[in-house]
Amino acid sequence: MPESSDPVELERLAAEHRRQGRLLPALRLYDRLIELGAATAATWRATGDTLTEVGEYAQAIGAYEQGLRLAPGDADGHHNLARALYRLGEVDRAVTHLERSASLCDAIRPWLSLATLIPGAPSATQERIRAVRTEFAQRLRQSCGPGGEGRSLPALPRAGVRLRLGLLSAHFHLPHYMKPVWGLVNQIDRQAYDLRLFSDSPAGSSLPGYSGHRRDRVLETANLANDDLAEAIRDAGVHILVDLSAYSAPERLPLFLQPVAPVTAAWFNLYATSGLPGLDYLIGDGMVLREGDDRFYTERVLRLPLTYLAFAVTYPVPPVAGLPCLAGCPLTFGSLVSQYKITPPVIAAWAEILERTPETRLLLANTALRSIHNRRYLQDRFAERGIAAERLLLEGPAPHGEFLQKYDRIDMALDAFPYNGGTTTTEAIWQGVPVLTFAGDRWASRTSQSLLQQTPLAPFVAGSLREYIEQAVRLALDPATPARLAALRAGMREALSASPSGNVSGLARAMERLFRTMASAASRGGQRP
Repeated sequence: MPESSDPVELERLAAEHRRQGRLLPALRLYDRLIELGAATAATWRATGDTLTEVGEYAQAIGAYEQGLRLAPGDADGHHNLARALYRLGEVDRAVTHLERSASLCDAIRPWLSLATLIPGAPSATQERIRAVRTEFAQRLRQSCGPGGEGRSLPALPRAGVRLRLGLLSAHFHLPHYMKPVWGLVNQIDRQAYDLRLFSDSPAGSSLPGYSGHRRDRVLETANLANDDLAEAIRDAGVHILVDLSAYSAPERLPLFLQPVAPVTAAWFNLYATSGLPGLDYLIGDGMVLREGDDRFYTERVLRLPLTYLAFAVTYPVPPVAGLPCLAGCPLTFGSLVSQYKITPPVIAAWAEILERTPETRLLLANTALRSIHNRRYLQDRFAERGIAAERLLLEGPAPHGEFLQKYDRIDMALDAFPYNGGTTTTEAIWQGVPVLTFAGDRWASRTSQSLLQQTPLAPFVAGSLREYIEQAVRLALDPATPARLAALRAGMREALSASPSGNVSGLARAMERLFRTMASAASRGGQRP
């Protein structure tokens, strides 16, 4: 049967393919509409949406831009363009389009997207981050309407009686991501605390990394509405609820518009203020939360005496490999961070490092780089700064064990900014690869410092972006660097395990003291933040 040339029929068929998940046939139909000169603004947006769904962000950007030329007031077009830009690291450009989208409609969606990505926007200040998230929380309250007011909460026990601690996460099934969490959970003193794990992981998921305890209870909550989850938390008698997901589980943010337990806190995955009135505390450390930073948070901030991300690796990982540059390879910088962290300032810094160390190369690998078009987009950004494509090793994702083996080909990792690696930093150093970072202007750009500062890798924490670049160049050109890196690599795991970054028992004891402090303040009738 000949392919239709009727634009209305082509649009209908393309939309039907998309609804049924047949994305490539849908794209072929959208291409046909474009060839016929019949593409409307809606056609271009649908094309961009479909390209985004298959991970072709570079192509999606072009489609959205074509649509916005035809309909510059399309709020969804601006929002969805921002999503594609963000995925390729163009975070400031994404912010501009989200602000435009928010100005064109009353929907909460652009505000949620803006609040989610703003901590990683290079141009954002801490004041701006707080303002955006506070505004989002106010709009979220308006969109959700009244709910949760007057929730009955369990009374806190008297001093010396076991506290019931609840942990809420959508990621309990990911052992590599949850290393600090399981380090804490497995070390908590069960004589002083009862644990309730509220798992928003997919139903039936295992909890790899969790040692378990006879008094603990695990509740699968992914299918519960927020009001039902709030009731489950209350019925479980939780005294202190710790949220571990924050903006990575946006469907749960309305839960924290009101208090859901006598004490609520965020830890692990919240690296800026939430702006949510139902969260009392935010737990970090003195490196990510500097003196004077409290004003940038709607929560009360509490500081641990060691890194807030102390971790233990309890699952199989590849062995540490030998140093690549001692095996005849050029010295190879690398980063396995998500592409959305590789912002234009990051590219500028890495390009300068490569330009000044002409014998080096850079290995990057992430999910977005599965696409040849996304790889070309990144190559073009480096080419604009004089770096030829042959000096870039751009690779896509792989099963986790294989992905970690990419560190076998990296001599030294370069951190991203203003959104540092977190899991990526822990994985790099555990595979023997030091991470060069610098202490930035916000929590998100100090996470790697928190992990490295109290370890033998502290010299890899620069004081500024300029020092970061100069240190990378100096190390690459220094003939003594290979021997230094080889020695670090050989003893890295033992050194990390003996440092505060590997001291999960110390993390548990410090967290327990904070929990008691929070409970004591609440039992004295202290006002919520």
